[in-house]
Amino acid sequence: MIILSYLMIICSGCAISLPTFKPYDFHKEIQNKTFEKKLDQLIIILDASISMTETYMGQEKFKSAILALHHINAALSAIRIPIGFHVLGTGACHFCERAQPLFHISPYQASRLDISQLKKINPGGETPLHNAIDSANNDFYACTGKMGLIIISDFNMNDDSIKNAFQPIINTYGNRLSICCLSVGTPKRAVELSRTLSSLQNNIQCLHAEQILSYNELKNFIQIFFLQPVYDHDLDNIPDKKDHCKNTPSGAWVDDLGCPKDSDNDGILDGLDRCKDTYKGAPVDENGCWSLPVLFYAQNQFYMTREQEKSLLPFVKLLEENHICVEIQGHADNSGSKQGRIDVSYKRAQSVMAYLLTLGLRHYQLKIKGLGASIPMDHRHAMIKNASQRRVTFEVIECPK
Repeated sequence: MIILSYLMIICSGCAISLPTFKPYDFHKEIQNKTFEKKLDQLIIILDASISMTETYMGQEKFKSAILALHHINAALSAIRIPIGFHVLGTGACHFCERAQPLFHISPYQASRLDISQLKKINPGGETPLHNAIDSANNDFYACTGKMGLIIISDFNMNDDSIKNAFQPIINTYGNRLSICCLSVGTPKRAVELSRTLSSLQNNIQCLHAEQILSYNELKNFIQIFFLQPVYDHDLDNIPDKKDHCKNTPSGAWVDDLGCPKDSDNDGILDGLDRCKDTYKGAPVDENGCWSLPVLFYAQNQFYMTREQEKSLLPFVKLLEENHICVEIQGHADNSGSKQGRIDVSYKRAQSVMAYLLTLGLRHYQLKIKGLGASIPMDHRHAMIKNASQRRVTFEVIECPK
């Protein structure tokens, strides 16, 4: 909702009713990184020539220009880019030509474009647009980055003169320069300007000044002319133009350049890795978690088969390279007596330990335990072919000091 109040300003001896409102807070878009500043500096040229004292729809055109600039200044207070302000026209005699900077490009100060300052300008003289643009060009000459030029005028001159005034500055800066012509007076002039200037450059837009006197229209103008969307196609919170690593998987953590990390080098990126500090070379699942091997046994079997021995070779290599200690846990099914179940489970663990020792592992790395049927099979193991309660599992333990 727009809350309007009215400020009565005296300009050239006449009262102007200026609607004032709280401008749209563009800081939110910038802080949330949905938009960023498109321009690095701006020059505003205000037409204060004698033709601006003419009336249109009962309002002096110069007062309409001040009103438009008043609204722009209210919005700029949220964006704050360096600004220069030039005035064309003004003079004691009707045929004088003047174009002068009231202040050069410098850090934004809302008070410099306050309506109380603008009303001190007395319109007069001719409309030397080429002089004003030359004056702005002198300010732009030392600038780097993107630049904006806003001209508020009735553009009371022929189209060839306007094109000739714009051509040198467009040739100098090309797409680095964005231009907006805000026409006061008849809306038809804004349409004519668009047709005249469209052939010069894509970065020129022409609007009728009254279009930006409403909250929504001013918001759209500021958003288009001063801001640009921040694109982040892989949604890693690093804008595309700064992202050195495109198409990062969703959820992966990235550095300031938008590149993901894999701190434990297990092939699963940080942020997606549920198991940190995986041992070097350990096979992991899609969540980055290391699955320790499980050996399944037939009824009354406690010695290892050749196939089981072969399956443990990668595991043994992992234990050697990372100096890992494990507890070998034997398990049994519910058949037989309790002591019998413990005995067979212990023998299974013992035979695995004996095999691992033959492959070069040290005694201090291995511990065995017979658990009988006291621990049911993990639901993940139940999905394995030929799985049963008769098994040997492994658990990483702290190595003795």
